[in-house]
Amino acid sequence: MRDFQKCITQICWIFILLMLPLQLSAEPGFKWGFRERVRHTYMNNNMDFNKGSDDQQGFFRVRTNLWGQFDINEHWSVKAMLTNEFRKYTIVRERDSNKEFTLDEIILDNLFVKYSTGGDNPVTVILGRQNLIYGEGFILLEGGPWDGSRAIFHDAIKISVKSGSTTFDFLGISNPAVDELLTPFSFTEENTSYLGLPKNADGRQWLNDGRENALGLYITHKAGKGTSLEGYYFFKSEDPEFAIPTFPTLTADQLERRNIHTFGWRAVYPVNEKTRLRVESATQLGSQAGNKIGAFGGYANLDFNVCSKRKGVISPGINILSGDDPATADIEGWNPIFSRWPKWSELYIYSQTIENIDGARKVAYWTNTLQPNLKFEANLLSKVRMTLWFHHLQALQASGPGEGKTRGNEIQLWLKATIMKGLTGHFLFDYFMPGDFYPEPQTPASFIRFELMYTR
Repeated sequence: MRDFQKCITQICWIFILLMLPLQLSAEPGFKWGFRERVRHTYMNNNMDFNKGSDDQQGFFRVRTNLWGQFDINEHWSVKAMLTNEFRKYTIVRERDSNKEFTLDEIILDNLFVKYSTGGDNPVTVILGRQNLIYGEGFILLEGGPWDGSRAIFHDAIKISVKSGSTTFDFLGISNPAVDELLTPFSFTEENTSYLGLPKNADGRQWLNDGRENALGLYITHKAGKGTSLEGYYFFKSEDPEFAIPTFPTLTADQLERRNIHTFGWRAVYPVNEKTRLRVESATQLGSQAGNKIGAFGGYANLDFNVCSKRKGVISPGINILSGDDPATADIEGWNPIFSRWPKWSELYIYSQTIENIDGARKVAYWTNTLQPNLKFEANLLSKVRMTLWFHHLQALQASGPGEGKTRGNEIQLWLKATIMKGLTGHFLFDYFMPGDFYPEPQTPASFIRFELMYTR
């Protein structure tokens, strides 16, 4: 199997190298693009909200994307994208001081073939490594949470059938724990510790907490006048294989395959000219080692346009994700099947790794949360947009490292700017004040990030 994977990888790399000169040409049928993103991130106390532990970090993240698309004819096209992201640390935790710097890996971020019948109601098939984003990313966006925002790809097939204002998307997804199908070109060595995100013994980047396979149907209906109605069903199986050390309470049942059925819907409805409702709800059923799964999740937001000149919008909302009851053998905690990304907080996803979630430590695993929030967005200048966002986070189950259900309060400030054609930037300040869901002593956490990104 490993020899077959190497063969497939070599063929893909040869294909990319042969295609790149064509992608860079100006002839019709070829498109290409380049994106460079430079971030500096500072974070402190955001792992356990305790100033007594050394978790202060500062680092640059430099990500490069180079993509090309070859339109063979009106029906067929091929797209490929290469990505590299490395980190240069400015503040290193004491426990990380002996780790090495690395340029990490060059990955095949996207590689797919697309076929479309064309016409007003086409059938479109996309086969290969691709990005999949639906709605607000509540159920499907991220294919590999352990590599951060380096990439979000899924190894998948997507068949879209359009009929008037309704589109039916049939999806098959197979995401590994590490990239075993299109092996990256790695700058790391086996059994060596490196700064940055967790690597396996071969020096490869962890993507998931095990093999994840899924089949799904996503239906989107555009009803006109800004109204969108969506419904979906996903069957997903998970074979656990954890990226970082687990809790001593991990049981044999929690290492068995988990099968999950997720049924849900989403609606966007303009109440009037100045008000819009966004709501989504889903239910989960299934089993793991004979233990039943019964979970629910959703959100609701109202967007009020309060200032046309500044495009000001106030959005009160609430997120609800069921939590696992530790008193039962059944599994009641919401499973964010393909939505483990910082959709509500860049800071808070790191603290989720200290929670005992099914016996393991999982990054960006949104579950067991009742989260009323209030967002305000407005243009400060013609090319600068500000976002203020307040969250009050509760837990539905007192299953945290502390004794209570109050996770805490969080304030976020975003400033996003268009500097010139192709060049954007942002500043993010995120501040979290922990509650009794966490043990004493408690210390507020901070997360600060600057970004510049050029896109061609």
